[in-house]
Formats: sequence, C-alpha cells, structure tokens
Amino acid sequence: MTDLSLDQVLTARRVDETTDVLTVPPGFGQGKATFGGLVVGACVRSMQARVGDEKRRLRSVSAQLIGAPAPGEVTIRIRLLRASGTVSTFTADLEQNGLVMTHVVGVFAADRPVDLGWQTLTAPVAPPWREVEALDMSFAPEFTKHFEFRSIGPVPYSGSKDESLGYVRPVVPCQVRDGAWLTCLVDVWWLACITRLEDLRPAATLTLNAEFHAPFEGLDAEAPLLHRGASHVLRHGYSQETRELWGVDGRLLVTATELVTIIK
Repeated sequence: MTDLSLDQVLTARRVDETTDVLTVPPGFGQGKATFGGLVVGACVRSMQARVGDEKRRLRSVSAQLIGAPAPGEVTIRIRLLRASGTVSTFTADLEQNGLVMTHVVGVFAADRPVDLGWQTLTAPVAPPWREVEALDMSFAPEFTKHFEFRSIGPVPYSGSKDESLGYVRPVVPCQVRDGAWLTCLVDVWWLACITRLEDLRPAATLTLNAEFHAPFEGLDAEAPLLHRGASHVLRHGYSQETRELWGVDGRLLVTATELVTIIK
C-alpha cells in the first residue's frame, strides 16, 4: 500500500486531554518493528495538538525507541511537563499491550527577539533533484515503499566510507508539513553505518534526537528534502550517526543524531 498519506498515518484520534489512539497501518514495517519515524512523528503530532499556541514551533525532540510496536492500535499518553512564557515541554509515551514502546520528549518554543544568528554547516553540493533518478527500493524494508529515494551517495552494503546523500520525499504528497512530518522524514533514509558494510547485518535505531532550525514557508511543496548522513563512531556494536535535512533552496531544516545498534 503506497496510497496512504502521512497526513493520515501520523494523526491519532483524540480520546481525552491526555490520551490519543493511533492505528498503525500494515505496510510500514522495518524488520520486526514499525518504522521508527512513524511512531515518533505521531507522538510529536499528538503533543503539538496540545500546545495551544501556533507561535510555539517544535524546536527539539528526544526519543527512545524501546520496543517494537506491531500494526494495529497503539495508545499515546501525553503529559505537559511545563509551560513557561515562551516554551512548552511535553512527554509522550506510545504504548501497546500495556507496554511502553516509544518515549518522546518534545520542546515547543516561540521565536526570541534576539539579534543574533549564525550557521557553520554548509549545504551539501548536489545536482538538481529532477536530474537524479529515483531508486528501486525493492531490496529495502517495506516502509520505504511509501517514500521516494534519489541517491547521490553510497547505497547500503557497498563498503563505502562516503557520507550518505540524496533526496527524499513521501510518495503521496502531504497537505500538512509540520514538525511531526519533519521528524518522520529525518528518520527515513537508510542508516549511514550500513553503507560501510559489505554484507547484510541487522541494525536498529535506539535513540533519535533532533533539533529544528527553519520553517517551511516559501519552500517548493513538490520538491523533496536533501538528506546528508554519516556514521562517525562504531564501537562495541553501537554506531553514533548524524543526519541533516536541507531545503532545495539551501536552508537547514533539521539536524539529528541517532544511536544505532548492530544487532549481530
């Protein structure tokens, strides 16, 4: 099934002020688990729906992917930790069969009236996205069928030490491109560590931490986002990875880090 929009998939049904129910559809599997970007993104959208102030945009997400939720109903329990004059901090626990599968902390904050700003990261050099052919992802986990990958860098299990680089977007266009949508998209691209490998190794994300830097206003709604990823350290079966998402106009949207385990 590739006809589902993330508008539907990331949006849970509200039960009460602290509880949502999400139906995880089939077709979003990643090994034994549901695709992590889906469950974390859904938690973010449930928190975001309770902020109550559109000026408080998503600034930070910290997620622990504890279990492996299966397709079907999951419960999202939201708690407001603190709301100050400009910042609201929430937690969300995604539960299935009485167990917490995903724990997320979300920070939503308004712009500050500060006349400072800099950016030391440089946008990747990449050809225009229409000049890069979309990949056949039949070799990949089933959730990837819902996304389009236009790879510029190495592919999985190629033994390459180069950074991951390429364009990514949902197959079905989305009407809502918010912090939850970005949280999902930053986790879509394959793990940077597996491009360094030459044989198949199962791997999984344990934690995802992301910061959000720029709004979407003015971005081409049709254009994909440019992903750059790298695995900097691998020790004792754990890889520390960085991820970035850039707009096609060169704006930095998200920076993220993941702790990945090589299972065997």
